[in-house]
Amino acid sequence: MSFRLNKELREVLTTSLPLVFVELVASLYSLTDTYFVSGLGTEALAALGVALYVFMFLSSFLALFLTPLLIMVSQSIGARRVELARSIITELLVVGGVYTSILGFTSFTFSEHLVIVVSSLKGITLRYTVEYLKIRCLGLLVLYVTMAFDMAIISTGKTLYTLIANTTGLALNVVLDPLLIYGYCGLPRLGVLGAAIATVISNMVTISLQLALLRRLGLTPSRTVLFTAWRKALKLGIPALVERLVFATGNVTYAGIIARLGDSVMAAHNIGLRVESLIYMPGFAFTQTASTIVGRRVGRGDIDDAKSAGWKVIKLGSVVMGLLGIFIGVTGYYLAAPFSPSETVRELVSLYLALAGFSEFGLGLAMITSGAIRGAGNTKIPFYINASSLALVRVTISLILADPLGPLGPWLAMFLDVYVRGVVLAVIYKKQFYKIVHIVIS
Repeated sequence: MSFRLNKELREVLTTSLPLVFVELVASLYSLTDTYFVSGLGTEALAALGVALYVFMFLSSFLALFLTPLLIMVSQSIGARRVELARSIITELLVVGGVYTSILGFTSFTFSEHLVIVVSSLKGITLRYTVEYLKIRCLGLLVLYVTMAFDMAIISTGKTLYTLIANTTGLALNVVLDPLLIYGYCGLPRLGVLGAAIATVISNMVTISLQLALLRRLGLTPSRTVLFTAWRKALKLGIPALVERLVFATGNVTYAGIIARLGDSVMAAHNIGLRVESLIYMPGFAFTQTASTIVGRRVGRGDIDDAKSAGWKVIKLGSVVMGLLGIFIGVTGYYLAAPFSPSETVRELVSLYLALAGFSEFGLGLAMITSGAIRGAGNTKIPFYINASSLALVRVTISLILADPLGPLGPWLAMFLDVYVRGVVLAVIYKKQFYKIVHIVIS
């Protein structure tokens, strides 16, 4: 028994730790990218922020095919049906590629309108934003391909390959940023446009490396497309996509409630989110780990082992996030100091981090259990629970408590929301797993 436990723990750690480092490298790159663009002035920095917000919203539409790709390939690998896995990768690359190309072209055409809808930018800042966004929209297909290959590699559990590919691409991006932004080494000075081009080029290089790694795994895309998996993919992907869109809408509404409480509160909220984002790294890593570990076991028909292994990932990941959260909650006042322009903002950040920090266990429970259930072939349950709690708990209670309690009201609503989602999903996982599991390959 102890050998089995050690083996399962080793599998969880070897799968999740490289993904944690990927998230860490991505966060460091984001800071570096911001640093290089900041040298162009306040307008360029503001433009980058707005453009990335719009692009992240557009990227959420890629969940329609990326989520089912991870689930279906994981289950195929578990069933030892490598040719089926290759066929699924190829089909979803083609079908998802057409879908992404249409999305990218449409977004490119209406990029200025998208920016105006979500912001009040004018003049040079608007021009910078549109320039950056147009290049990223043209490169949306490239992003989809690299993310699809990433999902395929993760589905095998060989996440060290994911770390190698992503770290190489991000390192190249860091090198290209100053060259293209400022025009070093005889290259033209492209400004914000250069930052966008650097990202697209880096994604292209990442794809070539991912193809080599997929070849080592025996998962290179097939030469023929059978078009037999896309309907199942849509059944899995539509709930995942709608969940992303509901969250995007709900979070904008939630941010709007907080924004009405004043500039100091909104500044504190944004600072708190940046500090808290460091905890998301293991959260996302354990979520993907849960999906692939459960998916592979479901694919081979070992439902008992799938439930047991998934629960170990959920417990370990939630505890890790909870411990990190306690640290941030206790030290929030000191962590806020470098980012806070005033004592008032610092105290508000400290309050936010206290509530957010002690909610991280619940957030981990919600995130990782959702990932495990998706790996089991069910994307509807996470959608129903997460979307319902966001609307009925976070947004509704925020509206009720914002006036009498000020910022404490919405932040309490956030605290309650993550624990409601986490507990409900965990209970469903423990009590109803055998009813909600679906083998999606045939």
